[in-house]
Amino acid sequence: MFTFYDVEVFRHDWIMVFEQDGKITKIHNDKSALERFLSSVNFLVGYNNYNYDDKIIASVLKNVDPYHASQKIINGKRFGLRLNKPLTLDVMQELRGISLKEAQANLGYDIFETPIDFNIERKLMKKEVKQVFRYCENDVLTTKKLFEKREDYFTSKFEGVQEFKLPVTSLKKTRANLASEVLKARKGTDEERLILMFDNRLLKEELPKPLLKFYKHIQEQFENGTDYKVLEREKFTFNLAGLEHIYGFGGLHAAKENYVDEGYFMQIDVKSYYPTLLINNSFLNNDSLDRYKKIYGTRMKLQAKKDTKQEAYKLITNIVYGGLKSPWNKLYNPQMANNIVVNGQLILTHLIVLLNNFCDLVQTNTDGIIIKYDPVMRPNILKLIKLFEQHYELKFDVDYIKKIAQRDVNNYVMMYKDEEIAAKGRFSNFQGGGYERNSLTIIDKALVDYYMYGKSVNRTVIDLWKSNQLEFFQSIVKAGKFDGMAQEVKQETLFDEMGTAGFKELQNVNRVFAGKDKRFGSVFKTKNDGETKYTKVPYTSEHCLVWNDDLKKLDRRKLDLNWYIREVKKWLF
Repeated sequence: MFTFYDVEVFRHDWIMVFEQDGKITKIHNDKSALERFLSSVNFLVGYNNYNYDDKIIASVLKNVDPYHASQKIINGKRFGLRLNKPLTLDVMQELRGISLKEAQANLGYDIFETPIDFNIERKLMKKEVKQVFRYCENDVLTTKKLFEKREDYFTSKFEGVQEFKLPVTSLKKTRANLASEVLKARKGTDEERLILMFDNRLLKEELPKPLLKFYKHIQEQFENGTDYKVLEREKFTFNLAGLEHIYGFGGLHAAKENYVDEGYFMQIDVKSYYPTLLINNSFLNNDSLDRYKKIYGTRMKLQAKKDTKQEAYKLITNIVYGGLKSPWNKLYNPQMANNIVVNGQLILTHLIVLLNNFCDLVQTNTDGIIIKYDPVMRPNILKLIKLFEQHYELKFDVDYIKKIAQRDVNNYVMMYKDEEIAAKGRFSNFQGGGYERNSLTIIDKALVDYYMYGKSVNRTVIDLWKSNQLEFFQSIVKAGKFDGMAQEVKQETLFDEMGTAGFKELQNVNRVFAGKDKRFGSVFKTKNDGETKYTKVPYTSEHCLVWNDDLKKLDRRKLDLNWYIREVKKWLF
């Protein structure tokens, strides 16, 4: 059903590799072979293909020079050709710009880039074509693996298209655009963007007056002509229950910093907070609101029956808020987005105010709070939560925590009563990273071991090293907006081998370790502005080992374990 592919374009050659049901097909400068192959394809799956590969195939099929097309795309110029058949899917869609090489590096694969210049003035030789085919095939197989890892994402879109009887071409849309199509949304405007509407259940007299004054002042300035872009950047800091809370037009956040404790903790989260606020207060235009309510109600029924169909409905209900502030989406309605956020902050504030005499606030985080309590107070707290639920027509999930370590609101780990671990930020990849992030996860692992299980940092580092789990030690670095990357070479006898001026040029994405070999120095990002300028990559050793081959081939004895131990200990608090 799915065919995976990758394209490489040179001045006088184009090369394509396809994988279908385990069979590899290679095509080189042969339009007829490409047309024959595509005639039997249902879904063509690539990586970043919406921006590049699809357009290259379209150019070949339309007899447009693919090199010319490639240069226009790379240089950000308009290129009108589109591939309409077969239908294509892009594994990179909604992945926040992670390149394929970066994903490969995160997964521990070989990430060597082809050394052949894409602007080479002659046709490729046979051995060069063979080499490019090998690199291309590697990318195709990685694309297939990433597609499998993102199965839930694509399945939800397929189910949504099927359940809501949308045209199959809708599969190419983002989830937010799918939701707008299902809800038949109409774009709003910025005219009343900061005219705030409050939940009629809100007991303003029980809320801090300075907080209400802040939002009132924002609205008054907006009505007097102040640019909303300025006003939506405004922040108001208020000490609530002993913690500095930051109010504005994002989620509400606060936390005890550098906090480690164990005892009786309660995590109180609002279930489907933003969707419920949207429904309770009609924060959507009327036509879309009626459809949204029906979809939300259906999802709740299917979820109660544990029917897998609920995933298609979940796709719609959970993604709508994200579309309300996107000018490229028909759901665009920034006034309603602001209403949801502000009411969400105020209602959570009210809960904190009411609980203040019964517990100690540890953390506030958009749709929930964590408190420490005396077991004697537990019945009173649960009773108050129940009354609060009824008053605001919300539902809460309450979980019990027995241990927490919290650097700040974005970096923490906690152990639930049943020994399960939940973590965020620098702690989150304690079980190892994934295709999206997998850099220095030894820090995540060692911190969780230390704070949750009392295991020394040295022991964790050594145990991972002995068991050859080297993926925990890697750091994935990339040039990004810089022109390239290079590594300092500290021994003159290596200059001829490694490059001029004591620097070895590197590819744009690299896997880096702290190494023992003192001949090699730090890794830098380079900027070519008349002369080359070097900027050291942060959180890397003074003596780096660059390893872009398959991780399984790396000799662990080359790693400097002391550097990793020092880096982890910098995070202890």
